[in-house]
Amino acid sequence: MQTDQIIPQGTGPADIAALLAIETYMDKPAHSPAAPDAFGNALSIVAHDLKGPLANLALLVEDISRSAGDTGERRIARKAESADRIIDQMSRMLSAVLERARNGRDPLSGTMAPVNLVEVLQLAFAVNQPAARRKSIAFRCLAIDPMLVHGDAELLFEAFDNLIGNAVRHSPEGGTITCETGPAHDDCVEVRIGDEGPGFKAADLLRAFRPFVGLSASSTAGQGSSGLGLWITRLIAERHGGHISAQNRTDGGGAEMTLRLPAARPGAA
Repeated sequence: MQTDQIIPQGTGPADIAALLAIETYMDKPAHSPAAPDAFGNALSIVAHDLKGPLANLALLVEDISRSAGDTGERRIARKAESADRIIDQMSRMLSAVLERARNGRDPLSGTMAPVNLVEVLQLAFAVNQPAARRKSIAFRCLAIDPMLVHGDAELLFEAFDNLIGNAVRHSPEGGTITCETGPAHDDCVEVRIGDEGPGFKAADLLRAFRPFVGLSASSTAGQGSSGLGLWITRLIAERHGGHISAQNRTDGGGAEMTLRLPAARPGAA
């Protein structure tokens, strides 16, 4: 079993200059209109980020339809509430990215404020619950609450949604996805998300965070991959002064992703 760990080197803007025209963003004043190519690339990121929530929403709506004839109103109301939460989060993601593109900003730049990672994780797990339920996948979370960082809540949700969605897609039926949060060295906090899937091959560990890369493991849910999720997650981590790493779990099969971010200073406003 491979247990090597890879931590991406270099900064996000240097890696995506060709794809997202970062130099164009950096050279323009904040009020300038976005270049057409930059706007188009921003929309491609939005399309990717909405792919997972849309799939979960479709499953949830199907569940509502099936249960309408043989369950009570309370259960239907709970599922409808979950659907509203997913739709609301999708709307927030779309609005935030399009606003950045409209102002000529890097579509992965954020508005920094104190954020409790536990709340962001709760939302990301809730959004991915319908797909997990279809495969009888359990979530096991051990979290220190609060876990404060200085960041953009919408971007951090995108990162965790990507990681949890990947874990669900590659987990076997009846598997368990684990999430642990805690303090790390150098005044950082970290979030570890592990699954019981096939894990990474050695070659995958070396290229997992590059754009448009197809990894060896196939989705157990039959869903295709654009090869952008881990790359986008990496860039979000770097824009928050952190980094993400990938490795295979040492306690058995499966992959483990570790996202590390600088902790918010006490009293941060």
